[in-house]
Amino acid sequence: MKAFELVSPRSVGDAVALLAGKPGAGVLAGGTDLLGLQKDRVQGPSLPLPGVLVNLKRVPALRGIVKEGERIVLGALTTLSQLADDPLLRSRFTAVAEAAAEVGSPQLRNMGTLGGHLCQRPRCAYFRHRQFVCLKKGGDRCHAAEGEHRYYHAIFRGGPCHMVHPSDLAPALQAFDATVRVAGPPGERELPLARFFRHPEEDPLREVALDPGELVTAVLLPEPPPGTCSAFTKARVRQGWQFALASVAVAITLEQGECRQARVILGGVAPTPYRAAGAETVLEGVQPDERVLARAADAAVEAARPLRDNAYKIDLTRGLVRQALGRALGVPPGQVGLAGPWSGDV
Repeated sequence: MKAFELVSPRSVGDAVALLAGKPGAGVLAGGTDLLGLQKDRVQGPSLPLPGVLVNLKRVPALRGIVKEGERIVLGALTTLSQLADDPLLRSRFTAVAEAAAEVGSPQLRNMGTLGGHLCQRPRCAYFRHRQFVCLKKGGDRCHAAEGEHRYYHAIFRGGPCHMVHPSDLAPALQAFDATVRVAGPPGERELPLARFFRHPEEDPLREVALDPGELVTAVLLPEPPPGTCSAFTKARVRQGWQFALASVAVAITLEQGECRQARVILGGVAPTPYRAAGAETVLEGVQPDERVLARAADAAVEAARPLRDNAYKIDLTRGLVRQALGRALGVPPGQVGLAGPWSGDV
């Protein structure tokens, strides 16, 4: 591992000042991703290894789950285990708690933080390998386009880089219209989570919309309307601490048995969390039954454009959408709408 300087501020303001005063510094929260990148020397012409890490562990203002008016504030240093176990999240934001519980292993959930989880780098083997200089490192090509792309690459909106964002929590948070709070040299700002993630067409070097000197301080969840139910599910290569081949978060608001609002967000299949608007249209304004859920699952994957070796993700995602909707709404999975023997692991 390259040697680095570790600095430990005691406040958000001090952390911002350190980041602004030390260009290229890295932000250290749980360290479950950043330290791996440091150890593996993941670097390139536009991706230098940070020589300074700003350690946030001594900033108490970044921890905890509190209510702020009509919103629930999730501190950026709140661990994934705390999110998974929180009674409020489990009852009112079920998909968020379920997604947190599906990340990694218990040890990783005890270390990993909400902010770090949202800002983690892609799992693409070419990005992670020190001998490949890909687009995300300042190179001139996406090696995955014609190379190995079976697992952690896009079937929606891929290109010029075909990576997928690896976060499990991001789709679940977006299903509840979450907002990200960011602190930087100009002060605080908030932006919708859907705009926090950057597509490679906008910027192939960065996955999130953080300017120099900025850091995530919290994620804010608006209180869901009465009658809202939700669920999260994912498929992976094997049981254990695997990243998603595909994941689905749904949040459905029912009024007198009719779907008033639907959110269907896909993970592991696009460079950013992918909103399946076609599936939402099928669901809204009707009483959801098994056949409606099957049509919604079909609509969710209509726009898929897979690469050579990852077309299997279409059926996989279709089945996960049907599974997540059925779990959220209590509609048992009959034969209609099941698109393969996917039960969460493959």
